[in-house]
Amino acid sequence: MWTLFFTFVVYWVVAFVGCFTAVEIAQDALYDEVTPRAGLKVSLAALLLALTMTYFHPSFETMFTANVGMTVLQGIVWFAVFMFVLQFHPWHALGLGVLMMCLVAPLATMGVDSMLAPDDQVQRIRRGTSAATQPVRRSLSPGGAPAPPGATPAPAAK
Repeated sequence: MWTLFFTFVVYWVVAFVGCFTAVEIAQDALYDEVTPRAGLKVSLAALLLALTMTYFHPSFETMFTANVGMTVLQGIVWFAVFMFVLQFHPWHALGLGVLMMCLVAPLATMGVDSMLAPDDQVQRIRRGTSAATQPVRRSLSPGGAPAPPGATPAPAAK
């Protein structure tokens, strides 16, 4: 349950930042006007898009290969949100919605996956076996023995 909630929160924050940036820049550049109540509109849009991304879990690896149908469905949702909630004209909503979907959704998924993936070092620390098992440096020669711990290197010849 907490994993799902955490996933939703990460998606919502990333969608909010992406949509707020798009609304502030694109509304000003395309229509020369400030959107009234932009914060509320972007919050609602980010909520809908975060729910969509939490359900579909888009990623760069499968977005345009194995899950093309889900990508098209998600593109329709992004288009509808940009047109009806964020109030862009249909052609602008199509371009911005699909562009933002291709940028924001996979990047947010990379963030979610990296934060929720099990980390080997964290698991070793929790088990109490966090000592390094292999030396950091090794000899470049094929038969060279590693230096004993605490040994000082020989002074360089002049």
